[in-house]
Amino acid sequence: MSTTTTINKLALAEYSAELMVYFEKHKIIEIITRLMVEIGLIRPTNPQNWIATNIRRIADEFYHKCLKASYTSSKIDYYQLPRHFHHRIVIFGRSGSGRKTQALAIAKRFNLIYIDAENLIYTTFFRNDEVAQKLHKAFLDNVAKDKSSAVSKAIQQRLLQIDAIRQGWVLINYPRNVEEFTEMFETYKIPPNKVIYLQCPEIMAMRRLVAKPNLGCPQNTCEYIEHEMAYFSQNETAINDYLQRRHETIYIDSTPCFEAVRTNLWTQMERLPYVMGYKM
Repeated sequence: MSTTTTINKLALAEYSAELMVYFEKHKIIEIITRLMVEIGLIRPTNPQNWIATNIRRIADEFYHKCLKASYTSSKIDYYQLPRHFHHRIVIFGRSGSGRKTQALAIAKRFNLIYIDAENLIYTTFFRNDEVAQKLHKAFLDNVAKDKSSAVSKAIQQRLLQIDAIRQGWVLINYPRNVEEFTEMFETYKIPPNKVIYLQCPEIMAMRRLVAKPNLGCPQNTCEYIEHEMAYFSQNETAINDYLQRRHETIYIDSTPCFEAVRTNLWTQMERLPYVMGYKM
C-alpha cells in the first residue's frame, strides 16, 4: 500500500512539474491575465468573438517582448515582461569562480532551495532506495557514463520534491559536461530556466583556491584542484558552444569582488524574461 502511495505521489509531482513548466514556457498565465484585463476594460457585447479575434495578438505581443529583451540591449519596459515563474537556476563555472558564494546569495535573495550536487550524492549514498542502489553500483564499477546517469537520477528526484517545485532552486556542481547539460534541458521533467555562467580565468581561480584555508578536505589538495581545472578546460568549449545557442544562458564576469559580481548578476536576473529553448 505504501509503495503504491509513493508511486502516486511521484506521478502527481511529475505531472504538476510538467504542467507548471508548460504554462510558464507558453506564457499561459500572462495571456489569460491580459485577456481578462482588456475584456474588463472594453466590455465587448460578444466576448467570445472578441477573445477569438485578440488572443493571437496578445500572445504574439508577449512572445516578441521576451525575444526583444533576450536579443537586444535597448531600453525595454521590464515591468511589462512576463514574470509568473519560479527561478530554476544552474550556476556553472570552474572551481574558484565563486559558484557556491553566489548560489547561496541568490538562494537567500529569491528564497530558493540551494542544492549542491556533491552534497546530494553524499546524502543519497546513505539512503535505502532504488536511486541510492544505482549510485552505489555506478561508483563501485567506476564507469563514467553510469556514474553520470546515477547522479542525474538523484538530482531529478530532488528537483521533483515539493519544496523545490514550490520555491524554485539553484543548483551547483552539476551538470559538468555537454551531455549532462543536453540531458537536463531536453529530458528533465522540470528543466532549469536560467544558466548563470561565471567566467573566470584559470589563474584567478587558482589564486582564490590556494588562498582558501585548508580544512583537511580532499578538495583542498593541489592534485584535486589540478584535476578539476583540467576537466573543466577539457569540456569548456563544447559546453559554451551549446549554452550560446540557448535563451537561458546569462554570462557573468566573476573576476571582480563578490559584491560587484552579485550586483551585476542580480541586475541581469531581474531584467531578463522567461524564455526557453534554442535561439533562432
